[in-house]
Parts: sequence; C-alpha cells; structure tokens
Amino acid sequence: MKLSLITKSVLLGAMVTATSVSAAQSTTSLDGFFTADGKMVTAQTYPTDETAHQILKNQDLVGVNQLLHKRQLTPTDAQPVVRMNRDTYYSMAVVDVSRGATVTMPELPEGKYISVQPITEDHHIQPMYYGGGTFDLSTHTGKHLYLVIRLDATFTEKEAAMYQDQMKINANSAELFTSESVNQASFEKVEDELKAKMPMINKRDGSAALTGMFTGFNDESTKLFTQEKYEVGAAIGWGGAQMIDNIYEVSGNYPIDTCYQATFEDPKNKAFWSITVYNKAGFMFNDVANVSSNTATVNKDGTYTVSFGCGADAPNNIETANDSGVFNLGIRHYQPSDKVRVDGYRVLPMVKAQ
Repeated sequence: MKLSLITKSVLLGAMVTATSVSAAQSTTSLDGFFTADGKMVTAQTYPTDETAHQILKNQDLVGVNQLLHKRQLTPTDAQPVVRMNRDTYYSMAVVDVSRGATVTMPELPEGKYISVQPITEDHHIQPMYYGGGTFDLSTHTGKHLYLVIRLDATFTEKEAAMYQDQMKINANSAELFTSESVNQASFEKVEDELKAKMPMINKRDGSAALTGMFTGFNDESTKLFTQEKYEVGAAIGWGGAQMIDNIYEVSGNYPIDTCYQATFEDPKNKAFWSITVYNKAGFMFNDVANVSSNTATVNKDGTYTVSFGCGADAPNNIETANDSGVFNLGIRHYQPSDKVRVDGYRVLPMVKAQ
C-alpha cells in the first residue's frame, strides 16, 4: 500500500520525536549529570545548566527540603563554587515549592546579619529576605528553588550552629529535582569562554561591570538584565545576589610579587563590606583570605587601609602568594548604602601598587 506524502511526513516526524525522547537522559543525581551523549551546552543554556549542576550537588548530600549547614566559615579545601568567601556562615537547601513552601529564620541579636536568597532553576535571583520570621517561597519556572542562607561571621561556631539549628523549611511536596544530562566537554568549553569575557566587560563598563548579571524575573531588577551579563555572571559567580542586596566589585589579576594597598572611605553600608583574595581560577588559597568592616582596624581619620602581599606589619594585610602566580579581589557591599548603590562609590579604583 502506498502512503501519501502527508502520511509519510507524519510518520517521519513521529520517528524523529521518538528517537529524540529515547536519546534524552534525565537524572536526579550528580553522577548522571555529565554524560558523553548528553545535550550540548551553549552560552544561552549555561545559566540553567550550571544551576542544575549546583542543585544536584546539594540534593545528593541532603535531598530536598533539608538544610545543608556549613558549620565553619568556608574551608579553603572545600569550595563548591568560584568566589566563595569567609565573611558569612552558609546554609543551603533545594526546596520543592510546587505545592507551597516556607522557610523560617531565627531571631538574632540586634545588629547581626542573616539573609535568605532564593535562586530559580534558570538562575534568576529573587530579592533577599532579612532577619527572623517565616517567608513564603515560590518560583516562575520549574518546581524548585535553591536557597542560599548567609549568617553573621562574627558568631562563634557554637553560636552559629545554635542559630542554624533553628532554621526550618516547611514544604507540601518533596519531589526530587530532575535534570537533563549534559555533555561535559561542551559545558566546560562554554564555561571557560564565558569567564574569559569578564576582563573585557570590566574594561568596557568600569564600575557598572556587574550591573545586570544577577537579576530577578519579574521585579524592578529585571530592567537591568542583559543576556551577555546573565550568561557571564553564572560562570564567574554563580548565585550572586541582586544589586539591592549585594554589590560586587571583581578585579583583574595582580602579580603576587608586588605589594598593593587600598585606602578608602567607609562606604557606610547597611550591613558591612568585605574584601576577599582569590587565585587566578577564582578560589581562596589561604584561610586568612579576607578582611571586612567587622574585622578591619580603622585609621585615625575614619578611613580604612587594606594591604595585599605587603607583609605582616602592613595594615589589614592579606597574603597573596599562591601557585597561580597572580591574585585577584572580590569586594562585597552587603546591603549597600546609597553612596554605593546610587552614587556609584567603589573601592577597587583605590587599589594601587606600592
């Protein structure tokens, strides 16, 4: 029996669809995320793919709707993503919000910092929740949120654990997050290419280099969104916060054989500022990796001087020697002041070779 052209087209389409479905692989574990025949990653898909990567890491450790508490400030031999820091304690969770969910934070002593940052499956960053209380969780896409909880680093480990143990998640569904498997070679190639764009963006945009990288989906921050920075942001600093919550400054590389210093006015942020030193790849290499307004010695005139590789006698010195031969800086303004957020005040231009 002869088939009509239309019938042949329908059958061919069905065969292609069936082949695509059979070839597709899904996983609820990091072990199945990278496969040789997984989908090819592009710059456009990378933010979602890297988010799936991070969600699966956490899910493997504690499942869904459970908090993974880091009981110490980030150890330098266990950094899950680039540009972690030691200026807050971290707790993380993957939450199934499909049928409603909440997260509850403890009340802290006045002046102490705690925040909850929800991240969607496509790496859009929701505004942070601050302080104690119960907060509703929802998303514009998928079923899950990744929560990053930051707790004041001035607590002792015992105090931090006490507050972490009071954090609670209440969710009406507990389905595991499922991701499509991806091709590892294409993932790593795209990641490297996106990271390599950052120096050009720094040179082009100056103090606005990170503007538009970490935005929500349907709030005021959406106006700042750019596709280029959305992609690059996921590669150089996955999980970065909205500008209303944190403002970041990321430097280029400095040689380790030169002393650098920055003397700057107090930004007067609502929470605090911090400066962290990284190696060429964006990882801390020394437990004394940062200084912040919570720990730095203040100059007599109220300014701060922070030193990089200038010796133990230099004010607020951070060592820079590491095997990569260079170092770079991540400067964070937690709950930035209008001076930083509106007027554009930045610390990075003050960093000078001595």
